[in-house]
Amino acid sequence: MTIKNKMGEYVPFELGASLKEVIKTYWLGYDEYSTIEELYCQRDTEGRFSKAKSYLSRFIPEHAVVTIGVLTQADTMNGKRYKAGSRFRVDSNTRAFCWGNGHSDKIPQEVCVIEFSFPSFARLKECYDTYDSINATEKNQEKFYGIITGMCNYNPTSKKVKKGVVITALNMASSCFQPDVYTSKAPSTEALPGQTFFFIDEIKAFDQLIKNESNWNQTWTCAALMAMKKYGTDDEKLNEGLLRLDNKQSNTIPTEKDGMTHIVEEWKTDSFLGEKGTRYSQFENQVSYCLYCIDKWMKDVPFQKVGNNWKLTASKYKDKVTLNQFM
Repeated sequence: MTIKNKMGEYVPFELGASLKEVIKTYWLGYDEYSTIEELYCQRDTEGRFSKAKSYLSRFIPEHAVVTIGVLTQADTMNGKRYKAGSRFRVDSNTRAFCWGNGHSDKIPQEVCVIEFSFPSFARLKECYDTYDSINATEKNQEKFYGIITGMCNYNPTSKKVKKGVVITALNMASSCFQPDVYTSKAPSTEALPGQTFFFIDEIKAFDQLIKNESNWNQTWTCAALMAMKKYGTDDEKLNEGLLRLDNKQSNTIPTEKDGMTHIVEEWKTDSFLGEKGTRYSQFENQVSYCLYCIDKWMKDVPFQKVGNNWKLTASKYKDKVTLNQFM
């Protein structure tokens, strides 16, 4: 088989190999798969597992599809000589760690292997980068859509959820509720499944609730997900308040305003928090402000200004949620 190079000339593909020689698929027993070495450039597997364990704990068929790279020529890496035919796990290393350490409810008897054969470690590294790169596969928003429809079996109705324009809010909510698991200040592909599963009921309720989608910035979205986790998705008082946000409805006549009015007016005037944005230094304070106001709304307590320690509201919110609301 031949391909065209940049000059439009036909040249051999992978030193004359056909695609069928380069790419193979087959089933491999788990015991044999578990002995295959990680590719040298694999990042900290155990560290990655700490972020992925929440969704890898339940085995699903998609987890059984793995990628392996094979050297077709002897090559040296880190001072060690590897012979032709040496095999390495290109992906699925976190899954292998999960299965090997008893962190999954099921271990597959066999895995479905996609095997690539290349002549050097340098070429295997390119293969690894292809699988590891977010840009080479799917954007995070597209990944979110695949997770919520494919893995969670839910078809969103709002464009905001359907297009995944909630992942920044979801990441902040997750870092507040599970700070030991999610430490990144930015959404990541590997974290999305676990975060989505944890907030799936709240995401569904939010998706059904909102009507004026353009009114929902990332801060309000994050606060809505966290408040639903605390008070429940069916709480009438909370949903009434969230619909106030959806309509940007405020009551500015009383001296002491209700919580939802404070939120709506703050986003109109920037009088207390100043400029809004999703930089982490801004974002957490914005979410804390909204949650503080929502809590006041839920208690039906009007107020003039926020009290002391309001900035800790988001980080402490998980401590106010009962155990059954995590189930």
